[in-house]
Amino acid sequence: MFKKILSCFFILFGLAILSLSTSPAFMRFVCEKRDGDQWWDANNMRGGNLAAIADLTFLKKFHAKDVPITRPKYTGPCNTVLYIEGDSYTWSLRDTNFAGITGYHFLDRYRGAFYHLDTTKRNILVTAISEGWVRQYFRRLRMLDEIRDTTRHTAAVSILYKQEPLTPTQQATLVSWPGISMFFNKNIEQNLRCNLFNYNFMHIIFEFKGAINYYLFRRASGDVVISDDGNYLFHRNTVSHTDTGSSYVPLTPGEKDLLVENINHICDHYKAEGFSEVYLSMIPNTVSLMQPHGYNDLIPLIQNDPALRMKIIDVYYTFKKSSEDLFFHGDTHWNPTGKQKWVDAVNTIIENNNK
Repeated sequence: MFKKILSCFFILFGLAILSLSTSPAFMRFVCEKRDGDQWWDANNMRGGNLAAIADLTFLKKFHAKDVPITRPKYTGPCNTVLYIEGDSYTWSLRDTNFAGITGYHFLDRYRGAFYHLDTTKRNILVTAISEGWVRQYFRRLRMLDEIRDTTRHTAAVSILYKQEPLTPTQQATLVSWPGISMFFNKNIEQNLRCNLFNYNFMHIIFEFKGAINYYLFRRASGDVVISDDGNYLFHRNTVSHTDTGSSYVPLTPGEKDLLVENINHICDHYKAEGFSEVYLSMIPNTVSLMQPHGYNDLIPLIQNDPALRMKIIDVYYTFKKSSEDLFFHGDTHWNPTGKQKWVDAVNTIIENNNK
């Protein structure tokens, strides 16, 4: 009898953990509540997200240390409201990082956001997106559904524009496995580890495993790849030969044209909504610049396309010409120097718009 009760308990416990681990909202809640130094917390991101995934936080060369971004001195007119539609690369930015603005709004790409324009000001919209998401994000017009004016109904606006057609194989997959995303997500393994094993008192065990992989086999654990020169950690999807987030998977002419067309539709839509200027800034994968052999030229192909109508805040060529260290070595993001260069470029645009 006791064995049956125990078996039922573990079955129900396993199903509960599996279900909760598929919920983005629950995982956000868990990460926020367990970001600390108590034994039950999981404060292992101090060395950088990739170093943490690979259990290499004991290696100082992969540590990622962020510092505040400075605000430039500015004495000119202020007549601009800045909107940044962004992700983890721009989450930490605040109004104090920008000069010449009368208002600042961050529009979270992952959660969706609303805006209401002050028509007495110049409203500038900047879409800052990491290269790994460009193909997935702009193959459809998700942004029009997710970033909306509070006074207008635009929930179904994307059906008016061209969508990427599904292949017969994709259609068959959708028919054969309806609702599969309700049960699993691509981060399920990482989420299960977080809920079951990722506690401060257990880090030494995982670091021991990471050390064995690193020193004996010259490889990293999890979805992490060590660069050819050994100085950087890359997320596996950015070096994959099949993932659309990779810097190495070639674009077909048709795909590039579709991306440009949809970016143009987005630009036209938000300018019609009342934004004075709409900008796109594609932030390179670390591997695109630190290990460029075989790079698919995603960013240059889009930025230099003569049909592109959206204005560009260039990061790729700016970083490529620089001799400075611009990326964290154990994290997916740019370091403070790289972020500062981007903020300076945005401030230059604001200053020019205020003239």
